[in-house]
Amino acid sequence: MGHVDVANVRFELPDGRVLLDDVSFRVGEGAKVALVGANGAGKTTLLRLVTGDLAPHDGVVTRSGGLGVMRQFVGHGIVGERNVEGASVAGDPTVADLLLSVAPPRVQTAHQEVDACERALMEHDDEKTQLRYAEALAEYADAGGYDLEVTWDVCTTAALGLPFDRAKYRPLSTLSGGEQKRLVLEYLLRGPDEVLLLDEPDNYLDVPGKIWLEQRIRESDKTILYVSHDRKLLANTATRVVTVELGSAGGRVWTHPGGFESTTRHGATSSARFEELRRRWDEGTRRQALGADVQAEGGVQRRHGQPLPGRADPAAQVRGGRAPHRAAAGAAGADAAPGSRTGKRAVTASGWSSPG
Repeated sequence: MGHVDVANVRFELPDGRVLLDDVSFRVGEGAKVALVGANGAGKTTLLRLVTGDLAPHDGVVTRSGGLGVMRQFVGHGIVGERNVEGASVAGDPTVADLLLSVAPPRVQTAHQEVDACERALMEHDDEKTQLRYAEALAEYADAGGYDLEVTWDVCTTAALGLPFDRAKYRPLSTLSGGEQKRLVLEYLLRGPDEVLLLDEPDNYLDVPGKIWLEQRIRESDKTILYVSHDRKLLANTATRVVTVELGSAGGRVWTHPGGFESTTRHGATSSARFEELRRRWDEGTRRQALGADVQAEGGVQRRHGQPLPGRADPAAQVRGGRAPHRAAAGAAGADAAPGSRTGKRAVTASGWSSPG
């Protein structure tokens, strides 16, 4: 059994922006952990940090057990047969090349040496080349190449309906995206690697293929870390969910110990609580702003130390020993106490009384 441990990882983009900051989580032996988050949050980058394709700027990534990796686009970047100098001699890779691309590194190296020796024997069938070929075959056997070919035969039969000897030279371009994914998944789930990293394994699979994938993931005893946007696949397979969240100072992760359905409920509760806190914050901010406006309206507005036109200066009245007076009841135009006018008189009424 194997495991993956990510501790305090930080990763920066080439322009200096922080994509991931202080990221920590663990994928225990036999766990099925889903890595979820918005597009661009850094999920694929995080997988590449685990595989070793990228190095973190801070923090540590450790793992145990053999590592099997399925990229998001499984058929891209695969090189076909090579000549003695190592240059490609086939523009279109084959089924055998696809299966070899996900095999353990030692098997890949041994197979390349066997292939190079076979091509060299076509040109120079001497004792030196024959000895080199014998050594290459021995290394291929020790690396487990022949055992893998038995597994490949099972995989091609299950995915394509053909034994490996008949399917291995089939051009990869004749397979659909779903067939390529199914073939790679057949191998990884049956192969020797104890830890699997799967980047959107359900892409291009039809409905029966997705049902098959759900069942195989649940039944597997391998340690699996995978990225998917299929809610049903996540709900039916994940034993733990790691969520990558975007942030202005870099993406962070939080781990939910339950399955995807409970994660969704927890996320909804957290979102509702966040919205409530945000609403309270906005309301408090508005109240503070309103209080400041009222205070500004009731305060003394001055220009170069003098009251603005049309406004009395309460401070001056207090210093003079008088407080502002209200107009006496009765005539609406009755004069108030001297100095207490707050504006120009617009209407004067006399002999007015309220009805009743």
